[in-house]
Amino acid sequence: MKYPGNYLSKVMMASLFLVFQNGLAADIEVMTQNQYLGADLTAVITATSQEEFNTAVIDALKQVSSNNTPARIEALAELIASRKPDLVGLQEVYAVGCLDPDETGACTDPEIAGAFNDHLALTLAALNGAYETAAVVVNLNVPGIPFYLDGNSVPAYLTILDRDVILKHPGVESSVVDYSGVCSRPSADGCNYQFILGPISTPYGDIFVERGYVGVDVTIGGKDYRFVNTHLEVKDPPVPPELQAAQAFELISVLGATTPPERSLLLVGDMNSSPADAWPGAPYSQYLSSGFTDMWTMRPGSVEGLTCCQLEDLSNHKSILYERVDLIFTMEPTQKIKKARVLGDKVSAKTPPHGKGLWASDHGSVAAGIEFY
Repeated sequence: MKYPGNYLSKVMMASLFLVFQNGLAADIEVMTQNQYLGADLTAVITATSQEEFNTAVIDALKQVSSNNTPARIEALAELIASRKPDLVGLQEVYAVGCLDPDETGACTDPEIAGAFNDHLALTLAALNGAYETAAVVVNLNVPGIPFYLDGNSVPAYLTILDRDVILKHPGVESSVVDYSGVCSRPSADGCNYQFILGPISTPYGDIFVERGYVGVDVTIGGKDYRFVNTHLEVKDPPVPPELQAAQAFELISVLGATTPPERSLLLVGDMNSSPADAWPGAPYSQYLSSGFTDMWTMRPGSVEGLTCCQLEDLSNHKSILYERVDLIFTMEPTQKIKKARVLGDKVSAKTPPHGKGLWASDHGSVAAGIEFY
C-alpha cells in the first residue's frame, strides 16, 4: 500500500516531535545555594572566658542584625524564583531565636533584634507557595546559650539551629532517602557525618558543630533521580583538612552503596573544596576519581564560575569571589548542560537600595539544566 507524500511527512514530523518531547522529558533543573548566617562565628567558638564569650556572642548578633536577614533571604529567594529549578539544595539555613524569661529586654534590643529569624520560614514565605520543603538535615542545634546584654544581671538565651534543606516544586512528588541502614548518626531526614569538628568548649558547655547530607528520590519527565545535598567542613586552620576529606570519603561510600542503578544520582552543595585543591584526599579530587562529573566543566566557554566569598559583613561594592566551591555533580557522563550559571554575583542582585545594598550571601548560587540522553 502506498501513502501520499504529505501523509508520510506528517508521520515523520510526529515521530520527530515524540523524540524531541522524550528528550525534554529527561531534563532536570537543579540549584545549590548557601544562605549564610550573616556573621563569622570564629570569635565565639574560640573564646576562653565567660566575658570574652559573651562579648563575641553579642558582636555576632549585632553583625547578623545589621546584615538584614529578611532582605537577604528575599534576594536569595528571587534567584530561585527567577531560575525556577525543580530541586534546590540549601546550606546554612539558620533559625536564630531568643528567649527572655526574666524580661530583660535583650531579645527586643534594636541592635540585635534583627538577628532573630527563621531563614527557612522566610524563604518559603518569599517564594509564596512556589516551593516546599522536601527534606532537612540538622547540623547544629543549641537550645539555649546565656548572654548578658548591657550589664544585665540575669541572662537572655540564644537558640541556634543550622540545617541543610532540599526544596522542591509542589508538583514534584518526592520521597526522603532512608539512610538509616548505613548511617550511625541520623539527623532529622538525613545523616550527620561520623567525623566532625568538636567538641567546641565554651564557658557553658560543649557545642558540637555537625555537617551532614540529605537526599530525596524524584521522578521528573519519566526519569528517576536521586538528589543529595551536603555541606562539608571547612579546611582552614585550625580545622585540619583531613576532616573534610574523611567526610567526602564517607559520603561517596554511602552514595555508592545505596543509590539504585536505575536512578540518576545528582549531588549538590557547598563542598568547601575547589578544582584548585591539589592536596591528597581533597574532596573535589575524590569526587572525580569516584566517577562523578562536575557539571560546570561541561559548560561551553571558559567562565571560571567563582562562588566564594564576599566580605563577612557583605559590604564590598564589587564582587570579590575567588574560588569555586559550590558544585553540582552527577554520576552519568552522557548529558548536556544548559544555562549553567552563577547567580547573585552581580551588583544588580544585591539588596536594596540599588547600588548601596548588601550581597544576599557571601556565596554565589549555582544553577544548571541537565539533559540526559
